[in-house]
Amino acid sequence: RRSNAWKRNSRSSESAHSTANGARMGEVVIHAPQISTYGRVVAMVASEAGLPWRLQPTAAASRENPHPFRKTPTVDVDGLRLFESSAICQYLDDVHNAGALQPGDPVERARMQQWLSISNQYLFPTTEVGLVIPRLIAPATGGVVREEQVQRALPTIAYQLELITERLEEAPWLAGASVSLADLFAYCILRAVQLTPEGASMIASLLPLARWMAILSRRDSAMATRWPREPESA
Repeated sequence: RRSNAWKRNSRSSESAHSTANGARMGEVVIHAPQISTYGRVVAMVASEAGLPWRLQPTAAASRENPHPFRKTPTVDVDGLRLFESSAICQYLDDVHNAGALQPGDPVERARMQQWLSISNQYLFPTTEVGLVIPRLIAPATGGVVREEQVQRALPTIAYQLELITERLEEAPWLAGASVSLADLFAYCILRAVQLTPEGASMIASLLPLARWMAILSRRDSAMATRWPREPESA
């Protein structure tokens, strides 16, 4: 059984040299909250590339957050400090994974970018504000659960899930024939959705989507990056 995602990755070399930003050579240091959708995306991409990584717990609003706009994550890798998840993940995949998560075919590359944009611009904001925060974060932090906020968001979330399902009826992965960055981004967003009662019910009713989630949940990178107390399978 793999260790919890948000502990130091055991693959780091004790003999590695540290860079100016505190990362050992060949290691990815992820500045993000303890539970973070995009922090997990970066960790999954690092894992897919065979890179050791560790989380540096960082609240978005904290003074320690190195992101210039107080967002997360930021990473230290290869002597660089990078922010914005899409840029980080493309760098890690290009430099350390021979671009394995980015299709070479122009049509599939365009599909990947299309679904990355959908996930980042539509799927994440709707599900995070309308379902994940009210159902998972607010109760855990003593916040107020606004039921009307959830009910307003559910029709839009249902539409978005149906849209993804239609794509997965056409192809095994969002970009086409092989898994890509688009799948990892969408998976991390939808895994949080799936941990809510409403999200679990909606995803279970959409069989192509449920199968896709289950397949991704069994990838080594998904198992190695599970959140604390997250069930082992989707």
